Amino acid sequence: MNFKRMVGTVTAALVMLSGMTVKVPEKSAPADAAMVISLAPENRYEINGGKFQGWGTSLCWWANRVGYSDILAQQTADLFYGDEGLRMNIARFNIGGGDDPSHTHITRTDSNMPGYTVYNNGNVTYDWNADYNQRNVVQRAIKACGDDMIVEMFSNSPPYYMTNSGCSTGNKDSGKNNLRDDQYTAFAEYLAEVCDHYEKYWGVKVQSIDPMNEPYTNFWGALSQKQEGCHFDQGESESKILVELKKSLDKRGLNDVIICGTDETSIDTQIDCFNKLSSEARNILGRIDTHTYSGTQRSKLKETALANGKNLWMSEVDGSGVSGTNAGEMGAGLWLAERMVLDCNELNCSAWILWQAIDNHISSVGMNGNKDKGMVNVNGGFWGLAVADHDKNEIILTKKYYSFGQFSRYIRPGMTMLKSSGNTMAAFDEKNGRLVVVAINSGSSAQEFNVDLSGFDEVGTSAQAVRTSNTESWKDIGNIAISGTSLKTDLAPQSITTYIIDGMKGGSALENKIEIKPDMLSGTESWKNMESSDFYKAYDGSTGTYFDGLGDGWTMVDLGRNYNISAIGYAPRNGYEYRMVDGRFEFSKDGVNWETAYTVSGKPNSGMNYVKKLGCENTARYVRYAVPSGAPQNEYNKDSVYCCNIAEIELYGTPEVIKGDVNSDGAVDTADIVMLQQYLFGKITEINMSAADLCRDDKLNGYDMILLRRLVFAKAV
Repeated sequence: MNFKRMVGTVTAALVMLSGMTVKVPEKSAPADAAMVISLAPENRYEINGGKFQGWGTSLCWWANRVGYSDILAQQTADLFYGDEGLRMNIARFNIGGGDDPSHTHITRTDSNMPGYTVYNNGNVTYDWNADYNQRNVVQRAIKACGDDMIVEMFSNSPPYYMTNSGCSTGNKDSGKNNLRDDQYTAFAEYLAEVCDHYEKYWGVKVQSIDPMNEPYTNFWGALSQKQEGCHFDQGESESKILVELKKSLDKRGLNDVIICGTDETSIDTQIDCFNKLSSEARNILGRIDTHTYSGTQRSKLKETALANGKNLWMSEVDGSGVSGTNAGEMGAGLWLAERMVLDCNELNCSAWILWQAIDNHISSVGMNGNKDKGMVNVNGGFWGLAVADHDKNEIILTKKYYSFGQFSRYIRPGMTMLKSSGNTMAAFDEKNGRLVVVAINSGSSAQEFNVDLSGFDEVGTSAQAVRTSNTESWKDIGNIAISGTSLKTDLAPQSITTYIIDGMKGGSALENKIEIKPDMLSGTESWKNMESSDFYKAYDGSTGTYFDGLGDGWTMVDLGRNYNISAIGYAPRNGYEYRMVDGRFEFSKDGVNWETAYTVSGKPNSGMNYVKKLGCENTARYVRYAVPSGAPQNEYNKDSVYCCNIAEIELYGTPEVIKGDVNSDGAVDTADIVMLQQYLFGKITEINMSAADLCRDDKLNGYDMILLRRLVFAKAV
């Protein structure tokens, strides 16, 4: 520790000990007793400025299977995209490559996707009658959805004749590239031509396109029974197809089509693949699309997107998981809901897209000589939201369908996603004053649920509640009264409940950020006295660094004079958010007497959080963040002692106006007389009007000079 830091630390420690009395919090209730969250309009997702773009599903392969039937096609459009259904607004349309017509190895009834070209002895022609089924569904879905509809094109494989193996399901060595080295331009031309045709001839506006699907895997092998697929190596190969696609789109005037990617199966792989793209390819990539089947580094992917100025979508996931104990039909729905919350809250993604809305089909005749999988076990885990019964021309809905709708029907495109904690998700429609909160209780007993709304300027009087459980599907369970700024209720066992609160106001921009310089800071030692994680890191402007303080730790800023603090911003140490629970932000005018301005009462969200409603007078010269003594007394922190871990602190406010302090230096003296005199004689044009206008008549003149002289000389006496 250098001398300057040691002096600051010792001085501040003496100040702290002279005026600090620590009250150990009462022991908290059992962990399963209550879910407590705090919401504020300023605490929004960081990706895309927090603006949500929507929910959706891929159309392949289910649209390829049901689209032959206008009855089934219309039912799915209405159930998934219509106002009475899930209200999805994103469709990921698969541009099939098309396998060698002589191949019969794809035996799934839905996944043998047709291509748009016919290859004959080196000659390629387009067949625009191909893929009628998927096109039938997407056109009906667009009508059912309306103006919010987003269509994204994506490819699983190039046409078979462009590949090394001569097969659209992959290379003979599934860990190697299957697109031939001399076919990158041809493949890009193929994708761009399909996009152009859909826009010009079928009126399908293409918002975005990804030329790859889970490219850096060894999943895709020749003669697979399952689906088309194509491996692309990280770096040069993935970069090359993105660059070529950009050229082909531009050639057709499709400059506004967003090129996205790279749709890796793993979150962690997505980070690596993006970082290994060439600089040209990274610039071309308008958005990062990722799958979340595996990997854990959601926050790191979010930070990667933010650092590179990219939007971020969760573009595909599903699974056969269940949640809850003996949850019956709700088991699959609870699993899906928890996955949606995890992905959205940690990625801060601006869209969340399911893989297939329908994964199972019932048919006595199957398709193309192949058998369908039949009905799912609704009491177990299964892929998809619904099952298509081709014999009865009907779509069978599951609790997984209704669970998805608890989110998609109420959190709408254009809303601002708010950072939330626990098993919850929240969004705010500032224009219409509506807040939506979705809460999951996977437990077998009721759970207390408390929502702190004090971060809003105005709060509604009640919340409309809609619930899905084993006995309910989107059931309106009535209105719940809001007491002051708190919504307190109980979550039914193994349920998903959506709360819609109108009459909410807030979201004004944070203004007047106070510049914090290193010589204003002091604090306790860090873990192993490491400078890489000392108290200075809490004010270095980066949420990627942090103060790794010990028990009874604290960090303090001396603003040099009193400020009227309007807001506090703070970010927990990533991965250690629980260590901030019970931490206190305290204010003092003299460095001796302290008041608690804000206590972190629940596990905070990652990234920056903002507090505008403070629990004490907002005038302070000293601002301190400190943790209680001893062992943690809350349900979140299982450490043996409180530790002062915090990544970033921001303060907002303006200097307190002192009558007569014309030069805003915190003192009233002859220097202020000189400055006012210079202003009155026209030698300077800017002055602290509020402090200099001692007459309080909104103008400066000789009367103010007389009063200022009296004030200064009276103090001197």
